[in-house]
Amino acid sequence: MTYAKLILAASVTALMGAAPADPVRDTSFKEASGERVLQQYVDIAGTPKCVWDSFADEAGIKAHGVKLAHVDLRNGGVIEEGFSETAKLGGNETIRHHIIAYLPERLLVLQNEATPPGPPHAELYRTIVQVITLEPRGKKIRFTISHTGYGASADYDQLYAFFHNINDGFLKSVKTYCETKQP
Repeated sequence: MTYAKLILAASVTALMGAAPADPVRDTSFKEASGERVLQQYVDIAGTPKCVWDSFADEAGIKAHGVKLAHVDLRNGGVIEEGFSETAKLGGNETIRHHIIAYLPERLLVLQNEATPPGPPHAELYRTIVQVITLEPRGKKIRFTISHTGYGASADYDQLYAFFHNINDGFLKSVKTYCETKQP
């Protein structure tokens, strides 16, 4: 009886196919200095504009469930997001990033200025520089999020793990959105 159940389970699995592979790739690494770089990417069959707008345009950011978004897209500008209904610009419920540099639909370099409650050791996030790149790859766009500057400590380990999960979810969200959105 048990053998018959195993055969049945194997047959159903073969007919249904294996679970889809995780589309997000982790290419994180450690610098010679010992600092870690959290780096994840996903390839998206969508337009560069759709991917770019997902993190650099107020309406695009809100399309991913963010309640409040403000973008001053320029070198020296800011991107501020609030995740709760009560978030207000400049308040303690928003995350605010200083824009160090950008190239439209190609590159965005950010450094955190303010973090809402939630991330472990959020005060350390201000030491991290975030580099977001879009790279054309045939009919796809490689969307990469890199965080540079994670030190070697238990506090940084917790912050790294937090953003590893957050970035993974965001990359998947953008992939789903941009691959199903009508042009």
